[in-house]
Amino acid sequence: MIQKRLPFMAMLAVCFLVSVAPLAAAEATAITEDLKYVVDQVLLVVADPQFKEDKKARRARIREIIGPKFNYLEMGKRSLARNWKKLSAEEKKEFVALFAKLLENSYASKIESYKDEKIHYVSEVVKGKYAMVKTEVVRKNDSLGVDYKLLRKGDDWRIYDFIIEGVSMVRNYRSQFSKIIRKDSFAKLMEQMSEKVLKLEAQIDQE
Repeated sequence: MIQKRLPFMAMLAVCFLVSVAPLAAAEATAITEDLKYVVDQVLLVVADPQFKEDKKARRARIREIIGPKFNYLEMGKRSLARNWKKLSAEEKKEFVALFAKLLENSYASKIESYKDEKIHYVSEVVKGKYAMVKTEVVRKNDSLGVDYKLLRKGDDWRIYDFIIEGVSMVRNYRSQFSKIIRKDSFAKLMEQMSEKVLKLEAQIDQE
């Protein structure tokens, strides 16, 4: 069964970008600043009084903001790993669409709980078409490392994984998805993902 903790706060350990040098200041800032802008826009929506009573509108607005920054196709391919190649073109399309809904709602439900957190942008590293921006979420009594892994497509850098305290979202999904497919089937995976999305969306009305 797909765990309730998927993302934004729990994943399996991963190591990334070993021995890579930071980008030149101007280029490094461009990647980080673009990410910061997106995160800041989401936090503004979360804090906006006009969305306090209209949670569905707030969730829709968050999806509009994060959608262009998330590389759902790359996330989906990496999460399914070898099972991706076994799917038909239509199955891949359906999976990515459902996976996007799962990620959007999971991310939104977590970030909507933010209150007095401060986000510090710690560093940025790059290797070819891959980059990672390290951040720290500072809370009242502790802090949490949240790193964003990005892939360049043209002139655009889009997120394809999160690492929370050394734990990778993609690897976590991959482990769960492979178990479900191996034990049951791809159809069963889609069924469980659909159920999870419905639960996440239902929570909006229960808040």
